[in-house]
Amino acid sequence: MTDAPAQPPALLQHQPTPHRSLAGGLAIALAGLAGLLWFHWADFASGFKAISGDAGDTRLIAFLLEHQWQALLGHAPWASPPMFYPTPGTLGYADAFVLQGLLYWPLRALGADVLTALQWSTLLLNALNYAAMAWLLRRVLRLGALPTIAGALLFAFNSPKFNQFVHLQLQPLVLLPLLLALLIDLARRLDTLPPRGVFLRLAAAALLLDLQLLSGVYVAWYFGFFGLLSLAFALLFASTRGWLLRHLRAQLPAIAAAGGVFVLGALPFAVLYVPVLRQTGWRSYGDARGMIPHWFSLVTMGDGNLWWAWLEGVLPHFRDQPFYWEHRIGFGAVVTTAWLALLVPVARAVRRWPLRAQAAVLPPNRAYFIGILVLAVTAFYALGMTYFGHSPWWLAFHTVPGIKSIRAVSRYPIVLTLPMAVALAWALDSLLARARLPGRVALAALVALAAVEQVGTRQGYDKAHEAARLTALAAQLPKDCQAFYLISPKDAHSSLVSAHIDAMFVAQLTGVPTLNGYSGQEPRDWRGLFFLRDAAYPGHVAAWARQHDLRGKLCALTDPD
Repeated sequence: MTDAPAQPPALLQHQPTPHRSLAGGLAIALAGLAGLLWFHWADFASGFKAISGDAGDTRLIAFLLEHQWQALLGHAPWASPPMFYPTPGTLGYADAFVLQGLLYWPLRALGADVLTALQWSTLLLNALNYAAMAWLLRRVLRLGALPTIAGALLFAFNSPKFNQFVHLQLQPLVLLPLLLALLIDLARRLDTLPPRGVFLRLAAAALLLDLQLLSGVYVAWYFGFFGLLSLAFALLFASTRGWLLRHLRAQLPAIAAAGGVFVLGALPFAVLYVPVLRQTGWRSYGDARGMIPHWFSLVTMGDGNLWWAWLEGVLPHFRDQPFYWEHRIGFGAVVTTAWLALLVPVARAVRRWPLRAQAAVLPPNRAYFIGILVLAVTAFYALGMTYFGHSPWWLAFHTVPGIKSIRAVSRYPIVLTLPMAVALAWALDSLLARARLPGRVALAALVALAAVEQVGTRQGYDKAHEAARLTALAAQLPKDCQAFYLISPKDAHSSLVSAHIDAMFVAQLTGVPTLNGYSGQEPRDWRGLFFLRDAAYPGHVAAWARQHDLRGKLCALTDPD
């Protein structure tokens, strides 16, 4: 029996636009400003004199963005920041941060210093995250003001993202709502669009995904994997399967052409990262195992959270876990409870969906769309969890393309906030349609409480002090060096990572490359140079210089810290 033809899901069809008052739009904007202020409170409270995060990864990202700015000015080779000298192509050891660069580089052109440009580009990107999600919910999906606020706040300013603030490649998520909006628009119009229209929408989505790959590999891969899970569930049920397969057959040339656009758009990504992959190889499952979430990860929100910091103290052996800071992926009581409550009606609905085509099969509707989002999110969490010391992620790790580039598995909730926010916002919209005034007030209070739960305190460091310290250190480097390496005293207060990043900034300030370095990867046979306070460090430096035939003057720079 063949699948019965089906109409486009009613959820995706054009629906009457609800009344949009000026008050509703103003409320959405003000809520976004409040969320941005709350999320970046450490920056605002210091008058932007301090920058949020630690002096490790945030400075690494500032260094890489500044290198790209210098490359745009013609002062440096794009793919080779002055670290791990003389290894070429070291930009590919980390994310390329192109999306953040699109804001960072103009700020530098306007005269902002390195750390200020980093600070403001991050803040502006988080504002765009909120705006893009609000646009998706309000204009594309046509939800009310309060559901729009709730979904956009959850997407842009959530606790897992707050706890990963030092990894700024995870902050710019603005492309994800745009990608989803393109796919929704395509689904709405599939019955009437000519092949050219299908191709243009898919090609635009492909190029956005290419840009996301060059901005943050984790975000792009997690979004793609979630898309595959959603497609698998859509093909499982007769109604959505029939609708998809019918259009797949009709639009195959347009789909194939858009795939070609994606491949062409991914060429810069391949040029940057394939040489690194050949040099370093894929990651092992052991690299990822310590960062696969446990049950306690679902309720842990960080030791700076204003409501739930105490949980880390009562959870048994939480800080004994390797990379325990990566396990802070909880969303708080309101969001967690709301999601669990949403699973109940979805589970009941799914039981009634036919797997085989029947004469009376119903076309896919709003329930199918929301149900598939919820099922795909649940399946992602189920795969990416540890159970009694083992995880089904092992099977995915050895079967899914590209997954061996993923080490920090526990970061996937940041991307899953997109479908979670859509599903919860729709559920809230449905509740508001039936609620009276007291119920509406209670729901608004819960939205406010959920937003407050997400954020806590965050450390930072003084920008002016950091700039002065690095300038003084750079002034100590002799002028006639081919390259240099940093010597740090054994009793120094800074971490090894900070010491290496100090050397990288000195290299950037002086134009003299350094043997030191820090990134997501490192050159083969370089590891001994990381431990720059060990007695064997000078020997590792000498061996590296011989291995790479460094014949010019190799200088030692002593860090007074």
